[in-house]
Amino acid sequence: MTQAASQRLSKLARLELAPNSLAIARPEWLQGKPVPRLLITARYDGNDAYGAARLLADLDLAARRAAALHRRLLTQRNAQEWPRPLRTYQGGLRLLDARIGSFDVVTTVWGSLVSIASSSPVVVASLIALAWDVTRGTKRLADRWVGSALDTNHDGPPVLQAPTAGEPWGVQHTKAFIPVLDAAIADGRGVEYFLDEADRTLKITVLPKDLGER
Repeated sequence: MTQAASQRLSKLARLELAPNSLAIARPEWLQGKPVPRLLITARYDGNDAYGAARLLADLDLAARRAAALHRRLLTQRNAQEWPRPLRTYQGGLRLLDARIGSFDVVTTVWGSLVSIASSSPVVVASLIALAWDVTRGTKRLADRWVGSALDTNHDGPPVLQAPTAGEPWGVQHTKAFIPVLDAAIADGRGVEYFLDEADRTLKITVLPKDLGER
């Protein structure tokens, strides 16, 4: 990660923690079940169990790596190197929903990630997208993630489609997209990140604050 991107994300992480509150959401499509505002939806288009398992393992690793970096950003304004991910017993992803007919799942977080993602969901979601690509190169994978703010009246399960008015997100795009994240934090709006790979589709969603409670 570049020094400039690290400093921007560190500043954003401190900004989001300023209200010092934990927020949860109770979406109607989850029958009002209380969950962190951070959700990750994924689909695997193959039909082999190994590929499906690897998708979940990669997602879980990205979430744990993002949580570790978030902790470092709060103590170091210049955290250019990715830290070791949280250990699996400390937290990770938790399955919320799965669809019949394909490997299509919705997950949220558990363990230590609950407090981190509940107090700073916008930053953690942004870091998960960056962490997904950390072992896949940077130049070759540039401009893959698309980010967008959500409307405050958004209420429905995440749909695995690209945002209609999305903008590129990645280490090279933090300067352009940080203002969108600043506004999302200030207004309580949600955000989403979308990625379409060869056989895997991902969406990282932060639900608006009006779907949650403090």
